[in-house]
Amino acid sequence: MKQTIVAVGCQVALLAYHQVTTFVDFFPFNGARFYSRKERAVKMGVNLLLMGLAVVGTALGIPVLLRYACIYYFVLFAIELIIWWVPYFFAPTGAWRRVYNGLLALGTSDFQGGDTLGRWLAMHQRIHSATTTLLPARPGRIVPNLEHTLLHAATLVTALVTLWAQS
Repeated sequence: MKQTIVAVGCQVALLAYHQVTTFVDFFPFNGARFYSRKERAVKMGVNLLLMGLAVVGTALGIPVLLRYACIYYFVLFAIELIIWWVPYFFAPTGAWRRVYNGLLALGTSDFQGGDTLGRWLAMHQRIHSATTTLLPARPGRIVPNLEHTLLHAATLVTALVTLWAQS
């Protein structure tokens, strides 16, 4: 029972953090002011649905949603790594760039074709480039900002706690 309470607490905290940092302008901590109204609404809606299903499933003990929650947070963390950390540490080229663009398209729901990383770099520049970072800038690369570094750490903790609550 205690594990479930801790898991639901982490899940709700992660969802709240995501929603608040998407909606509220805390510049230079976040880049919420640079999202269009539509971008903000889509991001908040999709994440409310996906994270909300995990919270409801864990809180109410719904078996299919419990399994979903155990898988969802690890998949979310993997997507965060693909979107933010791979392009910071690596500059995908050649065949690896094609594979990475496919993974990035899945992670960002950007299926326009062409260079997904190039579009993500442009979006990062527009929304996140002036926000607070702990890491040094790397020219032509995504730099995970403090807002997302904290989000990613919270996602990993939530994934581990959710799995622990189901064991």
